[in-house]
Amino acid sequence: MEPASARSLLGFDIGVSATAVPIDETADYWLNAVGSDFSTSGYLIVPRLVVSKGLGRATVAASVARIPDTEYGVYGASLDVPIIRGGLVTPALTLRGSYSILSGVEVYDLETYGAEVFLSKGFGPLTPYAAAGMTRVSAEGRVPGEGIPRFNLVDEFDHERFTVGVRISMLIPKLVLEATQGEELTYSAKISLGL
Repeated sequence: MEPASARSLLGFDIGVSATAVPIDETADYWLNAVGSDFSTSGYLIVPRLVVSKGLGRATVAASVARIPDTEYGVYGASLDVPIIRGGLVTPALTLRGSYSILSGVEVYDLETYGAEVFLSKGFGPLTPYAAAGMTRVSAEGRVPGEGIPRFNLVDEFDHERFTVGVRISMLIPKLVLEATQGEELTYSAKISLGL
């Protein structure tokens, strides 16, 4: 959740974010998958801790998310490598690679891999940005064999991903608002501190 950039060796950012993922609270998959409904007005709100650190020529980031009222979490990491660093009149262009994994579910494994190109340009305290890329999803569900033979369900697919957002810098605190169209349209907000 940040524009195209390559932080300096002294640069860092630490913040909290929340992503709203739309769900159908009346769908059979939802009713059968959760013990109690923990959605809010048709959205699953997922809080996340996000940390990024500059390496001079690149920026590395990590995140930890916990799905409310469950033991399920998502761990992620990304690496931003600048193609164009940007300047007073030129925009920044960055290639971002990402990875995430679901934890806490014994019978289901989920991993995602992504590659996106981010374009951003700062205007005073505002830095709007846009991105386009692909995400590969790799999933495996295991059905335990109680009275029936145990079997696994495996699926892999790719989908396009488009993001628009804006970072609002207020000296040290920063606010990021973002919308991403992947398999679903999600909305995110992040507040962070850093250099």
